[in-house]
Amino acid sequence: MCGIAGFLHLSADQRQAQHLIEAMCQAIRHRGPDAQGTWCDETIALGARRLAIIDRQGGQQPIFNEDGSILVVFNGELYNYRQLREQLERRGHRFCTQSDTEVLVHAYEEHGTACPQHLRGMFAFALWDRSRHRLLLARDRFGKKPLHYFWDGQRLLFASEIKALLQADIPRQLNHQALDEFLLYRYVPSPHTLFAHIYKLPAAHTLVYERGELYLQRYWDLSFAPTCHDDAATAIARTRALLEEAVQVRLMSEVPLGAFLSGGLDSSVVVGLMSHLMEQPVKTFAIGFEEDAYNELPYARRVAQHFGTQHHEFVVRPDLVSVLPHLVRAYDEPFADSSMLPTYYVSKLAREHVTVVLSGDGGDEIFGGYEQYQREYNLHRIPASIRNALGHASVLLPEGTRGKKRLGTWLRDYGTRQIESLMLFPDYRRSAIYSSAYYEQVRHYNPFERHLAEYRQARHLDATARMQLVDIRTYLTDDILVKVDRASMFNSLETRAPLLDHLLAEYVCSLQPSLRVRYNQTKYLLRRIAQDLLPPEVITRPKQGFTIPLAKWFSHDASGYAHDILGSQQARERGIFHPQLMKKLLQTDGSTRLANHSQALWTLLCLELWFQTYMDSPPASLTLNKLEHTVTS
Repeated sequence: MCGIAGFLHLSADQRQAQHLIEAMCQAIRHRGPDAQGTWCDETIALGARRLAIIDRQGGQQPIFNEDGSILVVFNGELYNYRQLREQLERRGHRFCTQSDTEVLVHAYEEHGTACPQHLRGMFAFALWDRSRHRLLLARDRFGKKPLHYFWDGQRLLFASEIKALLQADIPRQLNHQALDEFLLYRYVPSPHTLFAHIYKLPAAHTLVYERGELYLQRYWDLSFAPTCHDDAATAIARTRALLEEAVQVRLMSEVPLGAFLSGGLDSSVVVGLMSHLMEQPVKTFAIGFEEDAYNELPYARRVAQHFGTQHHEFVVRPDLVSVLPHLVRAYDEPFADSSMLPTYYVSKLAREHVTVVLSGDGGDEIFGGYEQYQREYNLHRIPASIRNALGHASVLLPEGTRGKKRLGTWLRDYGTRQIESLMLFPDYRRSAIYSSAYYEQVRHYNPFERHLAEYRQARHLDATARMQLVDIRTYLTDDILVKVDRASMFNSLETRAPLLDHLLAEYVCSLQPSLRVRYNQTKYLLRRIAQDLLPPEVITRPKQGFTIPLAKWFSHDASGYAHDILGSQQARERGIFHPQLMKKLLQTDGSTRLANHSQALWTLLCLELWFQTYMDSPPASLTLNKLEHTVTS
C-alpha cells in the first residue's frame, strides 16, 4: 500500500523537478511511512511513499522492467500477482523482486494499455513507457484506491491525494458546479473536484497521455443483466465459494492483519469466513456511541464472542473542535458523510494492533441491502396505472396529510425521485440557498444531471438493479470508498474489501434480481449464506447504518462551534449563501432548532473548514500532520 505522485515537465531543470516530486511525496507521507522512492529525467518525475505489506525487504519503487525502458509507481494490492507472474515468466519475462508491483511492468509489455483488465485487486498506478513517451494511469474497477490529476491543456500532474498536487503551486480556482453538486450529494461526484482543472480518474478507467493528448477509457463495467439462471440453492453454494475465496486471497500479508466489525451482516460474514480460514483468532475492531440508538457495540460483541475473536472497542464522544478540522484536511475536498468520524476512530484503533484490516464495504450495493431498494421493489409491484392515479390523487389531499408527499413523488421521473430523497435542503429553491451573486454562477447548471444520466443508461434494468448500478458508480465510489480510504490511510492502515471482489460481484450481479431483493427482505442471498455462519439475531436485526448522533451533538456540545465557524465574518464574506438561509439554520431559540438542522450544519461546517484550509491557507501549511488522540482499547 502506498501513495503515488508524479508529473510530466517540459523544463530541463531536473533539480527543480526533483525538489517538487519529493515535496509531493512528503505531502502524502501518511499513506506510506516506511519508505520513499523517486525517479526523475528530462521528461517525467515519479514518486511513491510505501507502506510495506508484501516483499517488505524488496519491492522499492519505482520498479523497472529488464532493460529499464518501463517503470511504474503503484498503490494497492494485486491478489492474483503470483498467477500473473507464473504466466509472464513462461513467456520469457524476468523478475528481480517478489513484489506484486513488478507484475505491472511485464503485464504492460504483454498487454499494453489493456493490462488493467488482467488485474485482480485494488490499485492505482502510473506507468511510464520511455520508448513511446507514453504515460498510463489506471484505477481499479470499483475505485478503492484514489488517483487525481491536474490538466490545464499544458501541464499534467497526478497523485493519490490532491494535497500532493497543490505542492506544485497550481491555481486554486473554485469549481462552482462541483460546489453545487456537493450541496446535493454531500460529496463531489467524479470526475470533478472542487478545484478547477483537478479531476478524479473515474473508477475502472485508464488515462493515456501521448503526443500531447489525453485519452480516457473505461475498461470494465457491471452489467446487472440477469444472464445467469442458477436456482437459489446453486446460487447460494457458488456465492459461498466465491466469498470464501475472496476472503482467502485477501489474507496474504507479511504484517499483522485484522477486521472491522460493526455487528452488521456484511462485516460479520467477513469475520466469520476469516475465522474459518485463519489458524489464529481474528483481531476485530468496533466503534460505538454513548447514545443507545446509534450504538452497535452489543451486536459486535455478540459476533466476536461467537467466533472467539480478539476484540477491541472504542466509544466515540463529541470532540468536533479538535477532530473535524484535521479530518477536513485529510479529505482534500469537502466531504460531509458524518460516518467519516467513527471510520477515522476505528481505523486509529485498529492501527494500534495491525497494519491491514478486512471490511464489509460494498455488501449493500452488491447484494442489495439498502431499504430504498426494497421500497422501490415493492412500489414497482403496483401497476403503473394505479401508481399514476394515486400520484395525481395526492394533489387533492390536504396539506399535512400523511402519505401526501410520498404519493406525489410517484409522478416524478424515477431517477429524480431517488436523488430528491437525499437532498440536504428539500424545502428550498436554489435561489433561496445561494446569494443572488453566487446563484448567477450556477443557475444554468443542473446538479441532478450527472446521476440522471446514469439512471437513463440503466433504464433497461429492473428498478432495484438500476438503483444498485447507479449507487456502485456514484455513491460507492465517491462516498463510501473515499471515506474508508482517507480515514484508514490517514492512520497508515490498509483496508481490503472482499465483498467488492470483481469476480464475486460479476456473478452475484448476473443473477435474477429476486435473489438479491425480495418483497420482504433485502440481501436475500447473503442472508441465506449467513444462516450457517452467524447467530440468528445478527441475521434478522434491522439495518442500522454507520451514523453518528449529530442531532444531539448540535443540541449541546457542537452548537457553539457551529455558530463560531458559520456565523463568522470570514464565512459571511465568501458571499456564497443567502443570509436568510444561514440565519434560519443558526437560530438558537431552543436547542431542538439546531438539532433539526444538524445535517445541514455538519455539511456547511465541512465546507467552510475546507475553504479555510485549502483556499485561505498558503501552500506550505498543507503538510498533513497526524492527530495525536489517545485511543484506549
